[in-house]
Amino acid sequence: MLAGIIIQMFAITLFVIFASEFLYRYAYDQPFKVSANDQERHQALSRGLGMDKRMKFALYAMGFSTTCLFIRAVYRTIELTDGWNGRIIATELYFNVLDGGMVTLAIFTLNIFHPGYLILPLQRSSHQVESLTKA
Repeated sequence: MLAGIIIQMFAITLFVIFASEFLYRYAYDQPFKVSANDQERHQALSRGLGMDKRMKFALYAMGFSTTCLFIRAVYRTIELTDGWNGRIIATELYFNVLDGGMVTLAIFTLNIFHPGYLILPLQRSSHQVESLTKA
């Protein structure tokens, strides 16, 4: 059981590293690799589209939810290192706040700031898209 929690913590850490790298590259317009033909198109689209307010809300919600789940994984790891008879596993308040509370916050955050409602396709006219690609 302890191994499963450690694997979960490792997976969340990898997700945070990769998501941070993606957001850094997106924010500073530094793609990993862009072919020479797509370079101008990429720069024109990235300048024109940017990150709107709804996308920022979705990212903040995902970050908060991930932080809650990471706190839970750290708590569960510490709890289970003492075994089934440790002081931490016997304290109900810790369990309620650091396990149940974190999962509840993560679930409600993603229900309130649901990515399906926040990350919708941009409604742009064909004229706006053409002007972006020609720039």
